[in-house]
Amino acid sequence: MTTEITTTVQKVQDYTGPSTFIQKMKEVILKKGSLTPKQEEVVFNILNKEASQKTISMNWPTTGETIIIGRKIGQQLKETYGLEFNPTLLDITRLLGVSPKAVKFAGKMTIKRGKICTSCMKDLTDEFSMLTGMGKICARHLKVPYIKDASETTRFREDYLKRVDEIGEMEFWVPKNQIKKWNGATQSVVKMISN
Repeated sequence: MTTEITTTVQKVQDYTGPSTFIQKMKEVILKKGSLTPKQEEVVFNILNKEASQKTISMNWPTTGETIIIGRKIGQQLKETYGLEFNPTLLDITRLLGVSPKAVKFAGKMTIKRGKICTSCMKDLTDEFSMLTGMGKICARHLKVPYIKDASETTRFREDYLKRVDEIGEMEFWVPKNQIKKWNGATQSVVKMISN
């Protein structure tokens, strides 16, 4: 009879929950190969607390909803998906889970146009950025050649949409206090579940 013992390190490596501390411990394990006893204790406590809390898993489509997330979560997406920018404005495709303090989403870079940059959310001020929905710097970070005149707007839009598809759908937990703006019916569902 073989007994498989799951260590704290294995639990951290397999972790997909909302705790940013445990996510950081994954990096520590990669660099150092182990955790300190104090780090293991904190991880153990977080895992026990999460197990006792009610986390609801789901796969709820959220077509047409957009979310603005905090810079910290954008930075985590940048690191996780190897991007050169912090995505903060995202089109939500699915609601994957809800815990008392966080929400798990699947989503892509936004394809909607507005008066703010579709990547960094800064106000668009010049004519070309208003035509494209993005400034020169964010276009460079996305690896989309920027326009030189208004006639290139269609080409830029096609290149941008192609790049959004290349990046693909991202899955991420967002602490509820890091959701800066979220409009849509799903937000009401999350509020009802959380209460």
